[in-house]
Amino acid sequence: MRSPYRLHERSSFFKYMPLSTAEIVLQNASLRWSSPLIFNDPFDVPREVIPDVNEHDISRALAQKILLELKNPRPDTSQLNSGIRYLLEFYKNYFPFGLPEELIKKQTELILNPPVGEGAKDALTGFRNYWDNTLRDRRLLCLSESPVITSMWNHYADSYKGIVLEFSCLDEFDSAWLLAKPVKYTDKKPLTYTAEGMAELFFMDEEIVKNYINEDITYIKTLDWQYEKEWRVSTHQRPLQEGLYSDLTFNIHELKTIILGPMFDMDKLPAINELSEKYPLVSVSSATITRSGLIEIIPLSAN
Repeated sequence: MRSPYRLHERSSFFKYMPLSTAEIVLQNASLRWSSPLIFNDPFDVPREVIPDVNEHDISRALAQKILLELKNPRPDTSQLNSGIRYLLEFYKNYFPFGLPEELIKKQTELILNPPVGEGAKDALTGFRNYWDNTLRDRRLLCLSESPVITSMWNHYADSYKGIVLEFSCLDEFDSAWLLAKPVKYTDKKPLTYTAEGMAELFFMDEEIVKNYINEDITYIKTLDWQYEKEWRVSTHQRPLQEGLYSDLTFNIHELKTIILGPMFDMDKLPAINELSEKYPLVSVSSATITRSGLIEIIPLSAN
């Protein structure tokens, strides 16, 4: 039966790691889920929001966007914030033939000297603190859709000496990775980086903003990393836990394959075989580099 938590059609995912990490994972049947604050790419999930932007910058950008919307009314305002929607609909109905020049002039003056509410600075500080706390609480597990990515073996599996673990997406066990979502690779900065972007967020419906902050920018990464073919699973820090990572257990039936790296020390294989005995469905394979420089997976044994 298909799990109600399944968000994709994949049957498995892969996790690259050094041998020392693999031994811990196999011993404890657990994986480390990390806060984005300790990711290796500082541009991977924004560490801070609206850096070098103050309340005056945002007010100016908001006034400019309002003027643009008033001069060029959109036909559908259903996806907008209710307050913004009311404002735009009011002007649209009151001035069906377009804004008078006098009103345009007044709105332009607001761009040059934007009004800033008394609590705007505190609100901005509060939003930054909220984002920092969100990142500290967030736990992400990063997986790949492929075990044959040469650069991944080099960077994450101890220069080909490590291991890749394949985890099955089992509906009967509601596997955590049924909730995995693909990373979107882009060099476009998130809206939370600029005053103009924040003005865009202020225009959006509240639920859309929540989804953007909690979901969309959790699954983005710069184009430099697209070779990783990464997927992510998101959860939160467990009660009473501290630090920036959580070691969460998985079901022993979910481990499908242990893949030894092309430069794996085969003297370590007996220890890996012993650790694998607790996993009833696992098999062991070896990754080799072909003459054409590609990675090929060759089965060694199966339970």
